[in-house]
Amino acid sequence: MTSYWTTRGLGPADQMSYWADVLCQAFTPLAPWRSRDHVEHSSSRSGLPGWVRSAAIGGGNAAEIASCTQRIDHGKREVARADEDVVFVNLQLDGHCTTTQDGRQCTVSRGEFAIVDSTRPYRLEFVEPGNDELWRVLSFRLPRPLLADVVGPSAGTTALRFSSSSGSARLLSSLMVETWRTDSSLHPAERQMIGAAHVDLLRAVLGATAERDTGCSLQTDEALRVAAVRYVESRLPFGRVPATDAARHVGVSVRTLHALFERTGTTFGAVVRKHRVEACRRELADSRDDRSIGTIAAAWGFSDSAHLAKSFRSHFGCSPVEYRASMKTRALPQH
Repeated sequence: MTSYWTTRGLGPADQMSYWADVLCQAFTPLAPWRSRDHVEHSSSRSGLPGWVRSAAIGGGNAAEIASCTQRIDHGKREVARADEDVVFVNLQLDGHCTTTQDGRQCTVSRGEFAIVDSTRPYRLEFVEPGNDELWRVLSFRLPRPLLADVVGPSAGTTALRFSSSSGSARLLSSLMVETWRTDSSLHPAERQMIGAAHVDLLRAVLGATAERDTGCSLQTDEALRVAAVRYVESRLPFGRVPATDAARHVGVSVRTLHALFERTGTTFGAVVRKHRVEACRRELADSRDDRSIGTIAAAWGFSDSAHLAKSFRSHFGCSPVEYRASMKTRALPQH
C-alpha cells in the first residue's frame, strides 16, 4: 500500500507545520526549518511546497520525497522521541544535500547517496537544483538491528558520500531505483526478499568502506610509530625523551601516542628503554671504548650502573660486565 502526502492546497502559513508532521510520519521524528538564506536562494519564497510518496518494502520502507531548499534536523529531542531504530539510505535524484553526523559531513549530488543512523543526531540540508524545480530524494528505511555492527559510532560509515558509478554502491542504488519503479507489482513475499537484499547490499557497501578505512588506519598508525621511534633514536644522545615531545613531533596527542604503541603490545616507555639499553650494548661492544660502565649508563639516561645492569640483563640475559668481557674475548687475536 502506498501513502501520499502533499502541502499543495494548504495556505503558506500552514504548510510548514503540516510538512513537519509529514516528515515525522513518513520517516522518523524530524524538525524542518527555513532560514532567510534558504528562502533567498529558493524558487519558493513563501510557504513550503513538498510531497512524499511512501511504501513498505519487506521489514523496511521506501519513500520518494521532494521539496524546496531547507534544513531538516534530527536532534537529541527527536532521537529521544523515535520509537524505532532505523538506518536511512538517501539517494539523491535531483538537487544536492549536505549530510552531517558523527562529526563528519558530506555533500551528495544526483546519483550519489549517504546514510544516517536514527539513534544519533544528524542534519540534512537540501538545496534545489537551480532550475525552479524541487530537490528529490529516494530514501530507504532499513532496520538498524540488522546493520548495527556497520553503522555504529565507531564504524565511521555515516555521512559519507557514496557514488553509484561502480562496485556494490552501484548495485545498491540500482536496486533501490528498480524496486521503487516496480513496487506496485511486487507480491508480499517478493517485498520481503527484496527488503533483505537491500540490507545485504548495504552491508557489502559499508563493509568494504570499513575495510578500506581500517587498512588506511593501520598504514597511518605504522607510519606514526616509525616516525616516533626515529625521533627517540635522534634525541636519546641528548638525554630524556618525554612522551610530550615525541607526540608533538609526530603531530598527535600524548594519549594517541601511547595508544599507537599499546596496539602493538608494547608501550612508548618500553620502546625508549629498549633503545637506551641497545645504545649501551653497542658501546660496550666497542673494544676501543674504555669508559666505565657507569659513565656509559649515564650518557644514555640511566641513573647509575645498577639501573643499567637491571635493564641489560632483562634484555640480553647477562650483565653489562659479562657482556663487555665476552666482547673483549672475541676481539683477542687467535693463535
